[in-house]
Amino acid sequence: MSLSTATPPSQARIPAIDAARGCALLGMFAFHLTWDLAFFGFVSPSAPFSPAMMAFGHCVAISFLALAGASLVLASRGGMNWAAYRRRLAVVAAAAGVITLATLLIFPDEFIFFGILHCIAAASVLALAFLRGPPWLALAAAAAMAITPLFVAVPALDNIFGWSLGLSAHQPRTNDWRPLLPWAGATIAGTGLMRMVLARGVPKSVASWDAENVATRALTWGGRHSLLVYLVHQPVFLGVVYLAALAAPPIESPAVSEESAFQTSCVAACAPSGASSGACEALCECVSEATQTAGLWRPMMDSKLTPAQSLRVDEITRQCAPSRKGAGARRPLENQ
Repeated sequence: MSLSTATPPSQARIPAIDAARGCALLGMFAFHLTWDLAFFGFVSPSAPFSPAMMAFGHCVAISFLALAGASLVLASRGGMNWAAYRRRLAVVAAAAGVITLATLLIFPDEFIFFGILHCIAAASVLALAFLRGPPWLALAAAAAMAITPLFVAVPALDNIFGWSLGLSAHQPRTNDWRPLLPWAGATIAGTGLMRMVLARGVPKSVASWDAENVATRALTWGGRHSLLVYLVHQPVFLGVVYLAALAAPPIESPAVSEESAFQTSCVAACAPSGASSGACEALCECVSEATQTAGLWRPMMDSKLTPAQSLRVDEITRQCAPSRKGAGARRPLENQ
């Protein structure tokens, strides 16, 4: 063993990995708190959809997914404990099911059917194929998974299966969407990178690091219990922000027309899809005009769409939207 590296016992945890996951949790807190503050009117409704905030959220998601792959490699160093693996997978899958059920009840028009937990569970199965063989193969597969959705978009896959896979032509209406392609690629990349690190020996500064103060111990604890923290943090945040809104209601900003507010938030939400600003503006104008013509504008603004009306709005959005490959021209509305 060299002085610069150390190979920890096969079953020993690496506290630095737990701390890294704890840092990812802090990023998640900041991202979700922005949504909560916007929901209660403390910040602009478009704040969570700003390009910077959306990019930040993507970075947080990549961190969790990559760490899931790295952790899988660490857990299998001394041979895979299949009972523990199946138990952990079942817990994550069950938690994903709880998220789906809860959001289906609270946000039926935008429920989470394939969010970060669903992706972690599925990616943890896919990553098993890369625990053996050359690590570069995992990195090549991760790169292929990342770029495939840029070139493949199938209108026939505009359904839950296609949206979960990540090869649909249009994005779904959901509060969290992390399809297998490209997001599972981050887990596969984490698998390959951690295997490369272990092959060269974990740097001694990383292997020997341990939490020595309250802050680092809190990070490490959070990283070790990240699933529990994930499940409970939003109810806590929402409760605190709600109480703050009751105690000190946010100051209302100058009146802005509903059309202008819708256009601002819609364009901000569209931007992360990769479409040009012109295409996003055309999409949002099209949706605004079509929903008003169809008599759906008022219930949409009041969040009182019936299931049938929600389906009609989804149809209008698909008809207005450019292809996911970035076509700039707005599609003509049909059957109006």
